[in-house]
Amino acid sequence: MYRLLLIFTFAITLLGSSCNDPITIVNTPDEEIDIIYTEDFVVETKTIVGEVSSTYNLGVNFSTYLLGSLDDPIFGKSTSNINIELDYLAGLPDFTDAILDSAVLIMDYDTLGFYGDSTAIYNIEVRQLVEQMNVDTIRSDTIWQVDPTIIGSRTIRPSAYDSLTIASHLAEGELIKIGPELRISLENDFAQMIIDADESNYLSSASLLEFINGLQITATTDKSAMMGLNLNDLNNFSGVNKLRIYYTGPDTTEIFDFSFTARSASSFTHDYTGAEMEGYIADENHNGNDFAFFQGMSGVEAELSFPNLEVLKDNIINKAELVYYSIADPSEMNVINDPIDVATVTYINEDGDRTLTTDASLGINPGPYASILGGSLELIDEPNGIYQTSVNITSHLNTIFNSDNLTTNVILTPLQRSERSSRSIIFGSGNPQYKPVLKITYTNI
Repeated sequence: MYRLLLIFTFAITLLGSSCNDPITIVNTPDEEIDIIYTEDFVVETKTIVGEVSSTYNLGVNFSTYLLGSLDDPIFGKSTSNINIELDYLAGLPDFTDAILDSAVLIMDYDTLGFYGDSTAIYNIEVRQLVEQMNVDTIRSDTIWQVDPTIIGSRTIRPSAYDSLTIASHLAEGELIKIGPELRISLENDFAQMIIDADESNYLSSASLLEFINGLQITATTDKSAMMGLNLNDLNNFSGVNKLRIYYTGPDTTEIFDFSFTARSASSFTHDYTGAEMEGYIADENHNGNDFAFFQGMSGVEAELSFPNLEVLKDNIINKAELVYYSIADPSEMNVINDPIDVATVTYINEDGDRTLTTDASLGINPGPYASILGGSLELIDEPNGIYQTSVNITSHLNTIFNSDNLTTNVILTPLQRSERSSRSIIFGSGNPQYKPVLKITYTNI
C-alpha cells in the first residue's frame, strides 16, 4: 500500500473548497423560475470487476490491437495476445515452380495503444491456431488452441515514430526507407509449406482458412509495457498489414501478399493477486472513499452512485455534469502512464443489461464523441499529475427520473476499452479537494 498511501497523503495536502450559491433568473414578467447550480450532491465510489469485453464483433470497426504485458504494484498483471486470420490482398497465388526466398509478417503500429515503459524490450513469438475463429463475436477471455511450434520470432524495442530502412528484395538488395511498422521474419519451414501446398488450398478465402486456421502473436516484456498495432486496413488504406512471401519465379523475383481478414481479435488476462488494488475489489467497502480504479481491456471499472438525487425527481434537469479527478505518478521516467484519455458511462437498465447512457449514445452517433458527452482529460496540475474529467449525464438523469426504477448508479469505462491499455486512479468522496462531484443545474416546477 506504500504507493497509494503516498498518493493519498499528497492529495490531503491540497485542501481547498468552493461553493456556488443558487441564482434566480426572471424568465417572464409573470413568474420566476429558480435555476439552481450546486455542488452538494454526494458521489460515492467503488471499484468493481470489469465486464468481459468483445475484441471482435461483426460489423464493428476495431482498429487498435494490444500486444505485451503490464505489471505494476497497483493494478497487477495484464497481458494481451493477438489472433489473426489470413486472406487475399489482391488475386490468388500461383507458386508453380516457385523457389522460396523468405517470409515476413508485417503489421502497422498504432501509437494510441502504447502504454507503460517506453524502453521495454519485447520478445515476440508467432504460432499457428489449430482451430478456426469462425464466429460473429469474440470475447476477450476466449482461449484459442495453438500449435506449440514457434513459426516466427523477434526481439525488439519498438519505435512507433521512426521510419525503417530495409533491403528491397525486388530491387536487388537496394536499401529503401519505409514507415514505422513491426516486421517479424517467419521460419522457412512454415513458408515452404505455403509454397508447396496444393493449389486447392488457394481456391477461395474459405479454403485458405481450412488450410491455415490463423496465427497467434504473443509477447513477453522485460519491463511493464504494451504496444498497439493497427490491423484495420480500412482505416489506413495502405494495405500495410500482411504476410509477405518472397520467392523466385520462373523468370524473376516475386512477392505475394496475404492480407488479414476483419476477424482479428485480442485475448486479455488480468491478475490482481498481490496488487494494491486487490482489496478494493475483494471488499466493495474497502477504502472506497479514498480511491476508485478503472482500466482498459477487460479490467476493473469504477462504479459511481448518487444517493441523494431523489429530491430532484420532480424537477427539470437542465444540465448534469459528473466531475472527477485522477492522478498519474509524475516521478516515473520513460513511462507512458497518463490516465484514460476519453471515458464513457454505462449503467444497468431495468432489464438488468449493461447499456450506454443516453448522452453516450448521442455522442457515438453522429459525434464527435467528446463534444456531446465530454469525458476528455484536462491536465490541471502538471507538476503533480492531477487531471480533471467532466462527463455529461443530463439526458441520462432525465431518462431515469421518468422511469419507474430509479437506478442512479453509473459505471466509468474507457471509450473503446478493448483497444486501450491505459488505467485511471480517481479520488474518492473522502478527498477534501479532489472528491468527485455532481454539478446539476435544474428548474423547479
